Amino acid sequence: MEKERKINLLFVLIQLNPGGSEKIVLELARNLDRSKFNIHLAFFLNGPLERNFKEICQGVFRIPKKNGFDLFAMLKLSKIIQNNHIDVINAHHYMPFVYSYLGTKVLHKKKLIYTEHSVPEVELVLGGKHKHLFSLMLRNTDGVVGVSKEIAETLKKSFPRYSERIQSIVNGLDVDRFAISVDRNKLRSKWGILPVHFVIGNIANFRNVKNHACLIRAFSRLSNIYPYIRLVLAGKGYPEDKENSEEEVRYLIEKFNLQDRVILTGFQEDIPNILHIFDVFCLPSFSEGLPGSILEAMAASVPVVGSNVRGIKEVIDHGNTGLLFRTDDDKGLADLMEKLIKDLKLRNRLSKNGFSFVTKYHSLDKWILKYEELFQLI
Repeated sequence: MEKERKINLLFVLIQLNPGGSEKIVLELARNLDRSKFNIHLAFFLNGPLERNFKEICQGVFRIPKKNGFDLFAMLKLSKIIQNNHIDVINAHHYMPFVYSYLGTKVLHKKKLIYTEHSVPEVELVLGGKHKHLFSLMLRNTDGVVGVSKEIAETLKKSFPRYSERIQSIVNGLDVDRFAISVDRNKLRSKWGILPVHFVIGNIANFRNVKNHACLIRAFSRLSNIYPYIRLVLAGKGYPEDKENSEEEVRYLIEKFNLQDRVILTGFQEDIPNILHIFDVFCLPSFSEGLPGSILEAMAASVPVVGSNVRGIKEVIDHGNTGLLFRTDDDKGLADLMEKLIKDLKLRNRLSKNGFSFVTKYHSLDKWILKYEELFQLI
């Protein structure tokens, strides 16, 4: 019997800085069945994750792109599809979806899957000049994935004609990778954190949408009352990112005289170890798709606090799997953090429930299987 040919799969990303969508694609690339798939990646902007992708992909291709519309970048992507005999293209976010369309559907008649990570991005497309183009592309797209239920529902309501090809595949993760036994005090000592310190942590690139400013303001409200608390911010800003908020973060730390209590770790690749430094994880974003960082914190049994916005409230059930505060309300956030500082039983209950939630609803195996089934329908 002739051996079944592997599917040549190409992921397309905007950039390779370590953000949520990039880490999702990296996990997919790591865990898809290699007996069924040859994995390739194309991207437009460099980033530190390029090395990680090169370790696990058959081919990694950077596509130079000028600002604005760039037909040559589209044709370059089309050439990658042709030269590597790509069968399925999975474009993440709207711009890669647009740039993948010409080579995938028009020139080479291959399968195109579009994965969307953000309701605001969908709303931006719907409210602008791209709505008609988006609708035309959806007509010939083989599948559309929202990484949260709300993203998928927003797309279905906006384009009911194509609702049968739109589905939600909520992000999964390898819980075992985060549920590890570590020497916590040794990890903390690397950053000058003592056993007595209570650590509030955040892992996110410094971008305006992540709203680190609210977290710093909330922390400043508590720092004089509780001199043993520390704030650890793991991440960085990238100069080419228009959303880069690192300058504001550093300014606020100095403004509130928090230099000796806020620890900036920069980009950290070993997320499980960083999470085990924290007593509480906080994500104060203005918006999220489905926040992988919160799922990771839950998997590490760290109690979580998040802003009451789309995406975050899909994974935090207030008072059960975590706590929610009103968006950009630093006083409300400070009140919740004070509650957690004082109440060990509450912290233990939230961490236990969060771990149970992520294990039950966001397992790696189910997530990977759903994508494999989608990619194999050719």
